[in-house]
Amino acid sequence: MRKHILVVDDDQALRSLMQELLEEETYEVDTAIDGVDALGQLDHQRNAYDVILLDLTMPRLNGLQFLHKVQEQDPPLLHSIIALSADGEALQQSACMGICNTLKKPFDLEVLLVLVGRAMCWN
Repeated sequence: MRKHILVVDDDQALRSLMQELLEEETYEVDTAIDGVDALGQLDHQRNAYDVILLDLTMPRLNGLQFLHKVQEQDPPLLHSIIALSADGEALQQSACMGICNTLKKPFDLEVLLVLVGRAMCWN
């Protein structure tokens, strides 16, 4: 069974790059443009995602707001999230909410793959 990942990022180029990279690694990948879109996908496909790659800085519903919603609705899901941001303070805030995996942008794609692989083993 293929592992399923949700990539949430408002940067279309980065979102596409991550999707392509992960699909080459044989993961099944869905994408969302922001937290609102991601919550909609989670409602539609509850428990479908093994890992969520979450940009913390997005319009409409940013990553930290998304994390608050997840914390209220499905706290165990927090362990499946890898937070991504160029903002070190936002990464610290996500860690305080229980996010175990954070990655500062810009990041090395090999490091991303290692974190995804580790997250898959934990879930």
